[in-house]
Amino acid sequence: MLRNASFRVTCAIAALTSLSLFCITCGGSSHSLSQAQAQAISQELFTALNAAMVAGLTPSGTSTGTTRPSLGQILERAQPAQSSGCTVTNSGQSCNIPITYQGPCRNGGTISVSGDFAYTLDNSGNGSDSSTVTVTPAACAVENVTFNGNPNVTFATQFNLQNYGLAFPITFSGIGGISYGPNPTGNCSINVKATATSATSCSVSGSICGRSVSGSC
Repeated sequence: MLRNASFRVTCAIAALTSLSLFCITCGGSSHSLSQAQAQAISQELFTALNAAMVAGLTPSGTSTGTTRPSLGQILERAQPAQSSGCTVTNSGQSCNIPITYQGPCRNGGTISVSGDFAYTLDNSGNGSDSSTVTVTPAACAVENVTFNGNPNVTFATQFNLQNYGLAFPITFSGIGGISYGPNPTGNCSINVKATATSATSCSVSGSICGRSVSGSC
């Protein structure tokens, strides 16, 4: 039962993150970065985060195709391959499942993701998480601008578990900064929050490089 619970939780985290983090639309007035540049940077961060979760929950040798997997595909491909990250005790279990990813940016450079899915469950299937994942771009080029982590963007999740299942709402909060250049050149902060109120409903708020972000997914 505990092994199955680990599988269900990791699948749900990956699927809900994929839902929430790809639904951001940006708006606002003139900034150092153009609208297209800010949008491209945010998309690159979230694409990497999604890819890291798919890679971390998909068995080696399984093809993920050439397009971003849908919610159903992520759930279908996810396997309890990381169950070794969970320790079972007399009082329940504690899980710390590492996530590591590095991939290319669309116009050069790389972007990496590292961190853990970490949560605890008691013998009744109730618990909470303390998961943190860090996204770090390195000379990542998009829309005629190159950006780096300053130092990075850290995403933390917040959710509870009840009877071996996720209890809504679930939040994904990303805070950090980037530097960019050569035209324009500068630094900016990132502070976004995605809230999933069900498996198919989420909303986004916050800012990316000074631009307000909002949306639904």
